[in-house]
Amino acid sequence: MKHCIICLQELDLFKGLAQNQIMDLCHCTQKKKFSKGHYLFRQGENTSTICLIKSGKLKLTQTSVDGHETILDICGPGEVLGELSLYQDQPEHSSAIAMEEVCICSFSKLQFEALIKQDPTFAMRIIGYLGQKRYETMLNSGKETGLTVKERLLRLFYRFAEQYGRKTSTSTLIDLKITQQELADLIGCSRVMAIQALKELKAANIIDREERYYVLKNDPCISTHTFD
Repeated sequence: MKHCIICLQELDLFKGLAQNQIMDLCHCTQKKKFSKGHYLFRQGENTSTICLIKSGKLKLTQTSVDGHETILDICGPGEVLGELSLYQDQPEHSSAIAMEEVCICSFSKLQFEALIKQDPTFAMRIIGYLGQKRYETMLNSGKETGLTVKERLLRLFYRFAEQYGRKTSTSTLIDLKITQQELADLIGCSRVMAIQALKELKAANIIDREERYYVLKNDPCISTHTFD
């Protein structure tokens, strides 16, 4: 029980909840670990589980009718998956795949709904969290409008540095193994265009590569960078 309390208190969604609210959550929480390559859920499945990522990273992918797989996003510690099942009964539009060992705290939809009905303050917190998440998605989408491939790629690296970065005195190593094709998918361009943008960012001494990890140098502020 103690480990469960610590697990939930560290997640953004539950920060600030009273001890009795955390205890109620612990009684219906399942802690699970998955190895790299495991599918948390698959596109087209009907799921009724809400998952809170404690550690590790998952990628959300979508497969087209002709079998082409595209990566939509990468999710890490503190993020929530499956929350849409709280207010809509539709098949998953994407698959969630572990990129490394992942630890999650999970609840069934029915358990979560029961807690919301019992505690109005908890319900308001969930509504606020989901609303903020949707607002941030819309805001980030708007910021991408009109940006070049290089600017979109740099913005993506900057976000990854905030989420998964390990800072040194001169740079930030992004603790995330990601392919060029996955980068291209995430910013909505071809792999060829992403490779060209990577070359130009490296030539400008903004990013580098150490083994299989990208390094963002000197924490550049996106708004101060312009590209010819």
